[in-house]
Amino acid sequence: MPPARRFSTRWFFLAAAFVAASLSFAGGVSAQENSNYTVTGVDVDVTGSDPLQARQIGLAEGRRKAAQMLVDRLVAPQDRARVSIPSDANLEGMVRGIEFVRERPAPGRYSATLNVVFQPDQVKAWLGGSGARVSETVPRAALVVPLWKDQSGVEPLDERNPWREAWRGLDTTGSAVPVTVVRGDRADQGAVTAEQLYIGDVSALARLNARYNAPTIVVAVVDGPREGGPLTVKGLRYDTQTGARSEIPAATVADAAKLPDAARQMHARLDEQWREVAVVRRDAQDSIDVTVPIRTLADWVQIRQRLGGLPALRNVAVRNLEADRAELRLDYFGTTEDLQRVLAQAGLSLDREGDKWRLQAR
Repeated sequence: MPPARRFSTRWFFLAAAFVAASLSFAGGVSAQENSNYTVTGVDVDVTGSDPLQARQIGLAEGRRKAAQMLVDRLVAPQDRARVSIPSDANLEGMVRGIEFVRERPAPGRYSATLNVVFQPDQVKAWLGGSGARVSETVPRAALVVPLWKDQSGVEPLDERNPWREAWRGLDTTGSAVPVTVVRGDRADQGAVTAEQLYIGDVSALARLNARYNAPTIVVAVVDGPREGGPLTVKGLRYDTQTGARSEIPAATVADAAKLPDAARQMHARLDEQWREVAVVRRDAQDSIDVTVPIRTLADWVQIRQRLGGLPALRNVAVRNLEADRAELRLDYFGTTEDLQRVLAQAGLSLDREGDKWRLQAR
């Protein structure tokens, strides 16, 4: 019989400390919950017999439009036909508040852009009562570093160019990936160089993240001449929690006038990718016991980090930790198939071996 594997002293103390910190890990859904029930950028343009009546009609119209936008956000496409928009009186009671982004009143007319904040519990009761499957997307902010490379090299971080302005003008409020554009000030330039970020230097990305503390850094690159075209747009997505890097596929645009569209399309891809991971179905939840094979402490740390970034997990509890394996209890939203799909997006595979489940990095 082969001798039992033992922890080294260093391994043991590191593992013990990690277990103490990891015995109960709650998911981050509740902290982000309210943002799912805020609908931004609701445009209304209505008429009325006088300014006051026009405004009242406009606000009612804004609540109805926001409610439909909420259905499109939270309800599976195949279930949306089941949901009826409540009456104006009921909708008014479901709204916590309205933010007036822009108001353009005129005699007999009311035009405005509104942000509508709903009461989460009342929305859940409304949608749940329809029998529709409800999902929520937990936002994950990103720091965007727009870079431009031409025949003379990569331009400095603080260089004002059409690509940087395209990202600065992009409204990502309410999306799954709200973005902040790197400032490019002296502090940034003292920590990293544009060339380091262009090649995706992990140490440089980590130094930049020490200042911004962003879950994701996106290095968005334009390659080509400032005057004329065509231009190549590509990028790198870096997960600061797991260290995972992924390429954003290259696309070609005719000239600088098309860069705002390119920024919107790149952000739309990021938004869609994160929604695949961050959708939480609250109409179903379950628990599962899994075994995680471990070769080194680094394997274990990597898996715990990846699990920590998944909103579909309500809780991760370490039941047992040995030199070659860990036993976990995963409490999750949705079905087992949903969990397998979400874990796959995070670079983890969940497979059944006999009557047991095994979780490991792909």
